[in-house]
Amino acid sequence: MNGNVLSEIGKNQRVEHVIHLGNRDVRLNAPGYVLEPEDRISFWWGLTTSSINLAHTIMCQENLSGKKVLELGSGIGLTGIAALLRGAEVTFSDYLPEALESAADNVKINGLSSERASFLVLDWEDSLRVPSFDLILGAEIVYDYFFHGSLIQLMEKALDPGGRILLADRKRLVVSRFVGRLLSRGFVCNEELSVFHLDGFPKQEITIFEITKAISQNTLT
Repeated sequence: MNGNVLSEIGKNQRVEHVIHLGNRDVRLNAPGYVLEPEDRISFWWGLTTSSINLAHTIMCQENLSGKKVLELGSGIGLTGIAALLRGAEVTFSDYLPEALESAADNVKINGLSSERASFLVLDWEDSLRVPSFDLILGAEIVYDYFFHGSLIQLMEKALDPGGRILLADRKRLVVSRFVGRLLSRGFVCNEELSVFHLDGFPKQEITIFEITKAISQNTLT
């Protein structure tokens, strides 16, 4: 079977998630299973504890009215939907069109305006025409060392001066290495342990990394 298409199980057995965030239930439809190319597995069709914790953080802490937000590796779109609920203009991005189709369906399911949502097929290694954003979101997107360099270049291009990056992940070596590379390029990182948990999902210690570009002394004078 072609590794780039849904399996018959994935086509016929969809999964519905209901995620309670703040005072809102977010409804998500996802394929039951997707076969992916062996050279670039993303598990875009799943829902991770990291994405749930990042969405919870956005719903509880962020007022994004009028802000331009980019979700990297959007998958089925949970964190981007949370940003829409908080007033942002959100660009959902993924390198697989079927992931963006799923995210677009979930935006509609939750009754959200498509006028504030756009969908971008984005390969991190070919991101020359990416516009700039106030906030970049990503949940468990730095698991592959191979893409760290491309992802950092993309973030530098896409982040507005004074903008922020919010990453959610377990505090693993691969994540610490990625954050370390950002720090070496003049970024500043604050970390906060998230303790939000929903029944039915793995209990994991998730860290929210808030990353900003350091303000140089030359800028202040």
